[in-house]
Amino acid sequence: MVRCPPSPPKKPAVQHMDGYTSQRAPSPNGVDGQADLLMNLHALHADEFAYLSQRLTDFERRCEESWTYRSYAMFKQFVYFVAKTWIKAAWELVFLPTTLMDRVALILLTSVATVIMTLLLPWCILCKVPISGKIFDYCSRRFFNGLSIVNASYPSMFEDLTYEQIRAAKTHLSQPIEQSPSRVHRRVFNLDASKLLLQCAALIYERTSSTTHRAAATALAHSTGPRRRQTEWGLSEARPGAHIAQFCGDAGADAVMEELHGHSKEENTICSIAHDELGLTYTTISELNCIGSAFCGLFWDPHDTFIIVVFKGTTPSDFAEWTTDFTFQLREAGLWLRGFGKVHDGFMDKIFPKRIPPGSRMPYSTIVESIKAISTRLLEESPGKKINVWITGHSLGCALASLVYSRLVSEPHEYGENIVIRDAYLFASPILCDVESANAFNGRMNHFSDFPRTMWRITNGKDCVATSLPDAGDNAEWSLSPWNLFSYAHLGCEIKLRDAPGRCEVSGSHVTPGTHVIVESEFHFDVAKGQESPSRAALIALQDLPVIGRLLAHAPGFYWASLQGVGAGTCEWVYD
Repeated sequence: MVRCPPSPPKKPAVQHMDGYTSQRAPSPNGVDGQADLLMNLHALHADEFAYLSQRLTDFERRCEESWTYRSYAMFKQFVYFVAKTWIKAAWELVFLPTTLMDRVALILLTSVATVIMTLLLPWCILCKVPISGKIFDYCSRRFFNGLSIVNASYPSMFEDLTYEQIRAAKTHLSQPIEQSPSRVHRRVFNLDASKLLLQCAALIYERTSSTTHRAAATALAHSTGPRRRQTEWGLSEARPGAHIAQFCGDAGADAVMEELHGHSKEENTICSIAHDELGLTYTTISELNCIGSAFCGLFWDPHDTFIIVVFKGTTPSDFAEWTTDFTFQLREAGLWLRGFGKVHDGFMDKIFPKRIPPGSRMPYSTIVESIKAISTRLLEESPGKKINVWITGHSLGCALASLVYSRLVSEPHEYGENIVIRDAYLFASPILCDVESANAFNGRMNHFSDFPRTMWRITNGKDCVATSLPDAGDNAEWSLSPWNLFSYAHLGCEIKLRDAPGRCEVSGSHVTPGTHVIVESEFHFDVAKGQESPSRAALIALQDLPVIGRLLAHAPGFYWASLQGVGAGTCEWVYD
């Protein structure tokens, strides 16, 4: 029922973005002449496993091999989550100066989180039953183009964009910021670019934690014993691959990289679709401080001047990721994000861990170094230009993308003057931080008065995750206590998708309310309408189902269906 993803299906010959026709190859990156660059990126990625492999216990290795162990592990995670959540709630009720409203919010959210996790536990256990994977694998190959459960709702999604639409999106993504139509008094949401970015955000769901576990086990099997402590200078100056080579030797390092990028059927599926359908090169670059399913990847066109940084969301069958999502405790973030107050602890730990063991790389550092490496290569093809960096993600990936984006726009010295951070297009973003953090982010973004950037928080109006979580912090007029869990806030300017001729709705304080917000596209709506897949009408109808429809509306396929119905024009402001 939920094997995610199955083996990539065989497809007939397809017309590639660069003009030639062939069968899909397992890994097309080599034809782009970027072997050295990819080797460098793979080495940076593998360095994380010098630390991650040590977190893989014998019990966790057995969990990968046995459904019984896996089920027991999920039950342990459930018990730990419930105990930790209620103990934390009790501590806050007793020792914090909370008001009656604060206590009601705390008890209510703790109870709701417990109920939801109780419902998710049997679902995730059922998903891991071996026969479930075989059944879904068969159904996926027969009906869903071999895609994972997350993307199975819209199996033709990655074939919907035409060559002209992709070309229009790339033109916008590579456009110098000086030529951007956005100004302080006028913000432009590019529909063509948003479609390409959503496809990237959806495509990376084809990779799961199984690749990570195999790579960690490989690193541990080649371990050379106790590690030498490196100095801080040695860590910062070490060449890519030095950490993993120190941990498990050169042969072990090669084996880890091969497991991550050579033997990984999931990685090759993403690379193949990205190359054949979107004309992009892809590689995974960071596991984000865990051996779960969250990770970061990069897409780029070797002959253009943009990079897309993508963060994966929660896999529906990954119970560990659900525990991260529903861990609603806050953590101080000002050490890493200038001016911020408190941020969701589970999200923060994936980008900026509380502790960095000797000989390991921080996920944020790996991401920045990878961006710089690709930019250097792209500048060789386009000397004298600058490289645009765009950020995207879906669900949990939005929260992680928001943290990285906040750091990037605040610390330009970390990546140099030849790299320009552009907009973020985030789909189905959850609540993230307190009001102080949201205000600090908005203040920082207002510094770009000449060429403003925008974090677009794109919402499918019926998505329960994006619209139903407590977000009183988004309303500046509500004066809730800092201890109140209802005072969570989003980052970014919300744009709610509406079918044309209706106008998309805009809200939030990231962009000054009343600012002229425009949806632009190179294509007339009637032309785009004529290219719609038959799947769209079915998905739009499913969203209207009570309860279940709002849950389904969170999936990338439903966002794609809604985005397909949007037309160019002026947005309508909604004032809270």
